[in-house]
Amino acid sequence: MKKSLVEILVCPTSKAALELTVDQAEGDEIVEGGLICPTCDHRFPITQGVPDLLPWDGCATPK
Repeated sequence: MKKSLVEILVCPTSKAALELTVDQAEGDEIVEGGLICPTCDHRFPITQGVPDLLPWDGCATPK
């Protein structure tokens, strides 16, 4: 996943902007890491460069 995508990604549940955590990167490409929703306090994993942004039931509306 390209680092620049973080600017346009939002939590699929609360629609809040996501914060990037990087465990492994190759240049501008995030290979392993996560996207954290500050509203839901939920971490969406990035595995092999692919973010898993499936909605979840833990946060229905912004706080």
